[in-house]
Amino acid sequence: MRIKHACSVAWKGLVRLDVAAALVAALLLVTALSSCFPTLTPELAADASRLATWEAGIRARYGALADLLMAGGAFSPLRSPIFLIPLAALALATLACAFDRWRKVWRRVFYRPALSSDVAFTAAPHTASLTAAPGTPWPSVIRDSLEQRGFHVQSQTLGDLLTMRGDRNRLAPLATLINHLAVLLLLLGAGLSGLGWREEVTIEPGQMAAVGHAAGLAARNDRAVVERYADGSVAAYRADITLIDGGREVGRRTIQVNQPLTYGGLGFYLRGYAETDGGASVTLLAVYDPGYGLAIAAGFVLLLGLVVIFYFPACSVYAQVAPGGTLRLAGQADRRAADFGRDFEALVSEIGRAQGPKRRSDSGDASNVKRQTSNIN
Repeated sequence: MRIKHACSVAWKGLVRLDVAAALVAALLLVTALSSCFPTLTPELAADASRLATWEAGIRARYGALADLLMAGGAFSPLRSPIFLIPLAALALATLACAFDRWRKVWRRVFYRPALSSDVAFTAAPHTASLTAAPGTPWPSVIRDSLEQRGFHVQSQTLGDLLTMRGDRNRLAPLATLINHLAVLLLLLGAGLSGLGWREEVTIEPGQMAAVGHAAGLAARNDRAVVERYADGSVAAYRADITLIDGGREVGRRTIQVNQPLTYGGLGFYLRGYAETDGGASVTLLAVYDPGYGLAIAAGFVLLLGLVVIFYFPACSVYAQVAPGGTLRLAGQADRRAADFGRDFEALVSEIGRAQGPKRRSDSGDASNVKRQTSNIN
């Protein structure tokens, strides 16, 4: 029982919004603090002589704190436990939150009964009532008005009581689950990016140089061209690079600034050049970032979800026609939709004009429709 209780407490803590906010704040804090320290890049760590020089400079700058900072990962924050642990915890919290709410969201999207209880007409943020002579064809008037506004309409009859329901942007609540998935993909991409590496490769004219992190892969400098202005200053430079993997040519391209050569998830960027008697040597930056594409895709998915949530909120209108000719209307929308109140008021006015009934609002004044409050996840 104690274990079950502990698991229940841990689960409730994971799905709390303030816990997720605290984890995000911790990650942002670590990222901000890391900008105060010089970064130990993977290519620098791979070069023993450069690493020794760098460490000597760190010890001279920070003195006795240097060892403590290096042990804590202050100079490589994206690879340190102080960053990876909150990152993993945030991913777990996001997954738990998505799992906790998916059933409720799924039911809300795909289970929409037309028959509503009286609570929908008393607790809804927007309500109104209309009266007309018995026999007034309310169903056709209501259906036409709702469908013209993009609502999907369904109806149900229980005895002498007719209920109708209109829904617009019915699938919009699924965007919350999509956003949770996007956050998970974004965190996964960030974690995978920490497994990547960067390496500078300098290649003499006509020579090959091995890419140390990629076994069997080498780059050859076939030709480097430096273009100059009339005054002799450099206008642009480019290099013809050939990639050789296991003794076999696998790629060839003219590389320019911001126009890399890609192969097998690697990107080769033109970093610099040096003119010599035999031509120009070039320095390439080889980059392997397995999480880059995933992070970009997750960013677009997250943006799409946010656009749906804020600009296409789910809206519902309930109608109930009593045998005496009284029509009750109620409406609600997600995320405090700014225009829904005006849209609901226009709908009531349109139905009133179509039948010419005497109209009364639950608040006593048709223009005084209650403002919507947030009642969404």
